[in-house]
Amino acid sequence: MALVPLAILEATMIRCEYLNRRYAQVKDKYHTLIEDVMERGKVFNGHYTSVAEHRLQLLTGRKHAVLTSSCSVSLLISMYAAGIGAGDEVIITAYSCPASETFVHLVGATAVFVDVDETGNMISGDIEPAITERTRAIVATGLYGDMHDHASISELCKKYNLLYVNDAAQSMFSHQHGVTSLSTGDVVCMSFAENKPLPSLATGGAVLTDNTEFYYKFLHLRNHGKPGRRLPYTHFGVRGVPDEDLAVQLLCTMDCFDEWQQRRFEIAAYYDKEFTSRSVPLRPHTTEWNAHKYAIMFEDKFEAQAQLAKLGIESEPHYPNILPQSGNYPGAERFVKQSLSIPVNAHMTDAEAEQVVDTVEQVWKNNIT
Repeated sequence: MALVPLAILEATMIRCEYLNRRYAQVKDKYHTLIEDVMERGKVFNGHYTSVAEHRLQLLTGRKHAVLTSSCSVSLLISMYAAGIGAGDEVIITAYSCPASETFVHLVGATAVFVDVDETGNMISGDIEPAITERTRAIVATGLYGDMHDHASISELCKKYNLLYVNDAAQSMFSHQHGVTSLSTGDVVCMSFAENKPLPSLATGGAVLTDNTEFYYKFLHLRNHGKPGRRLPYTHFGVRGVPDEDLAVQLLCTMDCFDEWQQRRFEIAAYYDKEFTSRSVPLRPHTTEWNAHKYAIMFEDKFEAQAQLAKLGIESEPHYPNILPQSGNYPGAERFVKQSLSIPVNAHMTDAEAEQVVDTVEQVWKNNIT
């Protein structure tokens, strides 16, 4: 049998994200706004940055919103603003991407890990035993579109006077018992990229807070201690100012967000129905998630990923490693071995969703031992 050329396979692959289809929907407004950026002559931290920050305030209900160049920068300046550094401990999840840990080491603090439950999120009952006299913050990371256990974590932060950081890179706009994710935490860190709930065409971030003192610190910290070019240096900081292009992208996608979310929910509901009826094991999710990632629990996700690719389905192995270098974290280890994210994007057709279901079932059956 003749081999199918790689270029043809790539062209017909059902993707986790369809950047081309998304771009086609926003490009007219995007080009119009970018032309206005050029006319205004300011490409960093200008008019559209302010507009996007105000839109985020309205969307989230938070008092302050500050755009940054990435969620990693948002997490980092959150630690700096709270004065967390050498000798301090920060409690984080054992299972996520490296960005969920790196910022702790950059400020000189120590990461203390907590294992994850059947949804891939932190086991809230394991957090309090991890608190010591050196603990300064809990970073609550919501994965796959589910929100962290807000009630328990909020109570612990109040009880021990800890900074409550909501890492909402994946959980933004999800809910828990009617409480929206972005309303929780002393600080909320958001991420924008082609694969995030509120997508962009490049990497960006934001930090939300109701704390006005933190807000002014964030303005300084994101720009090397200078909130403006002609203003005096006040404090060390990082290169984390947003460019106007990112702000324009966000304004374009905000206009489409509700429509895109509705479509993601439709596909996820179809997956739930079909995979449940076919006994394909799913990562359990709450009814108030945001449908960010849809994961199948294969026995060997890396083998399943290779087989799906051969059959024309792109997938993503979130995540290939646990964060701790030592210790026992069976929940995180299980996700590393089994959890494979399949396409669930707003620009899929019904036919593509049906093909994903049939192909995933085929590969799952092939991988049963």
